[in-house]
Amino acid sequence: MRARLPRFTRENLDRNEKLIDTLRDLASENGATPVQMAIAWVLAQGDTIVPVIGARTIAQLDDALGVLQLQVSPEELRRLSEAIPASEVAGSRYDEHQMRMLDSER
Repeated sequence: MRARLPRFTRENLDRNEKLIDTLRDLASENGATPVQMAIAWVLAQGDTIVPVIGARTIAQLDDALGVLQLQVSPEELRRLSEAIPASEVAGSRYDEHQMRMLDSER
């Protein structure tokens, strides 16, 4: 399914992979997985933001829940935000037709 989404098309995927490499590096520095680091960042966005975790396997769920043991400093979260700014993500979340149907992306 992802192959049809704009962020995963070849021209966008190459650019976005560089951002993922940065996430991997920052996660590794914290003894975390990229999934855990991403969830930690979402959790730090405030009490009105709740990460919705999807997992198809117990192993994926275990990885995601590992964030509960992770201690990420405000400085590390700032570094993550600066290293992977939303403006650098190539491609829209969904195709043009689907984007018109979303209220949350406006």
